[in-house]
Amino acid sequence: MKSTLAKKLLTCLVTAVILLNPLQLRAQDSNSAGLVDESLNDLYVVLGSGAIGAVLGLSTLSFVETPKDHMKNIAIGGAIGIVFGVGYVIFNQATKSQAITELTPSPMTAETNESLARIDFSKQKIAESYLKDPTVGFSFTF
Repeated sequence: MKSTLAKKLLTCLVTAVILLNPLQLRAQDSNSAGLVDESLNDLYVVLGSGAIGAVLGLSTLSFVETPKDHMKNIAIGGAIGIVFGVGYVIFNQATKSQAITELTPSPMTAETNESLARIDFSKQKIAESYLKDPTVGFSFTF
């Protein structure tokens, strides 16, 4: 009786610690955040999603008759949570990198200008040869 009460109390305590995380959340400019801060935030996201997955796996134990036979649900839930957390971090980093590369201007050199002029000339010739006015006409009389 005491062990089940202790397990329930421990479960409630762990859940409260996870949900009421004492870390302060604050908005920061993306340029001022360093690599270490971003890495720690990513780690927190992955570990937090793993913990949430483990809690969800733990919650499935109340629906089975013998919970000790299904303890692997906790590990499976944690693993699925970690996978989702890693996917979220990868997506955020990929979109952040895309935004950085789109905002970075490429240096214009004489070769670049010459290449752009060639591309414009090619597009103009293609447009002249394929985008002509139609030469087929119809005449209807009644």
